[in-house]
Amino acid sequence: MKNRIYDIVGVTPEADSLWQGEHKIPWNDPAFSARILAEHLSQEHHLASRKRTFIEAQASWIRSRFLNSGPAAILDLGCGPGLYSRLLADQRHQYLGIDFSPASIEYATQEYGTSDQCVFRLGNVVETDFGGPFDVIMMVYGELNVFAPSQCRQILAKAHAALALGGTLLIEHQCLHAVKGVGEAPNSWTRAESGGLFADEPYVCLTENHWFEEEAVALQCFHVLTSGQDKPVSYRSTTKAWSDEEMTALLIESGFSEVRHHRDWPVPDDGLALVSAVKE
Repeated sequence: MKNRIYDIVGVTPEADSLWQGEHKIPWNDPAFSARILAEHLSQEHHLASRKRTFIEAQASWIRSRFLNSGPAAILDLGCGPGLYSRLLADQRHQYLGIDFSPASIEYATQEYGTSDQCVFRLGNVVETDFGGPFDVIMMVYGELNVFAPSQCRQILAKAHAALALGGTLLIEHQCLHAVKGVGEAPNSWTRAESGGLFADEPYVCLTENHWFEEEAVALQCFHVLTSGQDKPVSYRSTTKAWSDEEMTALLIESGFSEVRHHRDWPVPDDGLALVSAVKE
């Protein structure tokens, strides 16, 4: 067992393998998505989704600035279990949420998809047709950062095509210092006595963090050793950092204008920031 763990842990991946998808966390696996759903709904932390108070504050911020001039169609990319939908969809506003997680979409549909005003769709935002036109397209909680730069451009091009003229795109992205902080954090380990995010059975998880300066990418490797097994299963989470200047350039390159960075966006810490852009 020692040799197997030794061969896996401590080997820095090559930079050209960062976006190959090897060992990618199975967000769309039914069992994994059911476990992550519990983290979305927890009020003990801001992981997966924020606590209810911040979701309410952010939804109020969006409504006051972009949903106060008449009926609007809203697209929420990476909507999770639809926690923003109940605060944005009403008799005036229509809401469509798209997410990769089957458990989240099932929960959102049961809890909030009670009328034609609020609809949820299972799909990969890189591949799924967005439809439209929409007046507001939102992608919050740093979701854009977990896609390869080429995929980011695909998502933004699709968002631009799906927006109505004069429509607004809202991107909450992970800040450069926050992503770098993850990549440079010390390696660690945790013990889940009753199971957890990675398995229903007890397990130990060894977490390795890597920072690739030239690519501005943080890579986390999770080596999960489940009780009774002699070889860990490895997962990877890859996050691309964009500075404010790079995010502005990316949006302009994708056809947007009037790019604004909003310093009054309500967040629990300074690790994420909101940028808006307009389709003219």
